[in-house]
Amino acid sequence: MLEQMPRTELGNIIASDKRVEKQLAWENKLKELDEVGDLLGNGLDEHIKDIVAAFNLNGFNTNQSCEGHDNSGLGAPWVSIEAPDEPEERYVGEKEVYQDVAERYGITFEDVKRANNEAAWVEAIELSSKNEETSECQDWKKENTKLRKKAEELVEAFYKNRTISDTAMRLEFENIGGGGTFRVHNGGEDYLDVREMTEAQKSGLAERLPKYREEMEAFGKFLKDKFFNRQ
Repeated sequence: MLEQMPRTELGNIIASDKRVEKQLAWENKLKELDEVGDLLGNGLDEHIKDIVAAFNLNGFNTNQSCEGHDNSGLGAPWVSIEAPDEPEERYVGEKEVYQDVAERYGITFEDVKRANNEAAWVEAIELSSKNEETSECQDWKKENTKLRKKAEELVEAFYKNRTISDTAMRLEFENIGGGGTFRVHNGGEDYLDVREMTEAQKSGLAERLPKYREEMEAFGKFLKDKFFNRQ
């Protein structure tokens, strides 16, 4: 007769297998992100990659991110989150409106869509927004609302027993567009386009930025632990 394995030992083996499985998932996600470029064709910033991976493995679809810089872009780290599968049209008949505007301006549909001609883009938005939102867009916005609530709960849990030396380090949320997409960021008053900062605002940013990155990285570790410890 085969000897039955003790239940405790069997449980440990199962737990170990799950740990290995999650470690592989984590490594594969990092490898995947290494192959992903941002809008400029560059790889993800090194100080934000783990945070993006942790968000993804906790069920958040991310579409842009930055570790923050003291010479370009925004002066603090951020991650943009939105539900996957954004509908092509937000409003009923949107494509027809954009095509009509493109023809009147003598440009292509893509020129309007990408705001290559700002006047045409603004007009197309104003005209199409007079129509009702598509059912697909309404469903997508609901998913974004769920993601926002989940993210807020995680940030709240992160700060439950945590103290910070500077309120500007604290993570907060920013609405992006009208579809419920959002950003998680910190930096307080340093969360600005560096090119638009005054010299007084830039003063000391190079020393403050590492603190913002460290706080975002700490939240990334919190999310990573959530993923590895989730049953």
